[in-house]
Amino acid sequence: MSIVIAASTSHGIWGSDTWGLLFTYAILMPAIVTGLIVVAIVSGRGDKEADDELRGRWGRKSSPPSDS
Repeated sequence: MSIVIAASTSHGIWGSDTWGLLFTYAILMPAIVTGLIVVAIVSGRGDKEADDELRGRWGRKSSPPSDS
């Protein structure tokens, strides 16, 4: 019985492992994923602008229609 009581007491700065897991999966992971999504969107917009500049520089306004 004393082993169960010792295992259920709080340890560490968070008070228990539950708080650490809650912080990791409810705050830290969504923040990292949101940051990666923002980086992907900004990168995609920059690539599109660069492609539009090159298309205008070489005189191609749109791709020719394919007859296949």
